[in-house]
Amino acid sequence: MIPVNLNNEARQHLRSDRQNFRVKVQIPCQVGPPGGETSVALILDLSCGGVKFSCNQQVVNNLFPEDKAPLGVVLDVFINMQFSLSENDAPDSLIKTGARVVHTERLAQDLFQVGVQFIDLTQAATEKLQIFIGEGRLD
Repeated sequence: MIPVNLNNEARQHLRSDRQNFRVKVQIPCQVGPPGGETSVALILDLSCGGVKFSCNQQVVNNLFPEDKAPLGVVLDVFINMQFSLSENDAPDSLIKTGARVVHTERLAQDLFQVGVQFIDLTQAATEKLQIFIGEGRLD
């Protein structure tokens, strides 16, 4: 049951019937504010619609403007990210995209999880993700 006092953003985060299948992974990534310095984080789950990554306090401080609350449902915070779908960082496996932060959670003093939704994923990148995740169908 979804609490009735939550806005649509919060309801989407809590839904169990997400639009995209997710896989558990451990993929290093680079994240940062648009036009800003990037930091290293670790993708924990991946879908064609977005990712959940873990990071430390320094990365969170780099991602969020001072006037945005860094915990819970986050509105109007956008980041850039990039990651490789292969261990050898082959150029054709690199995914670069903008993303909208939809949720953050503090797990420990210096450990956070951040959920983001891709906002400008190219068709080629989407196809790479589908194949990587196992949703791709070759007809």
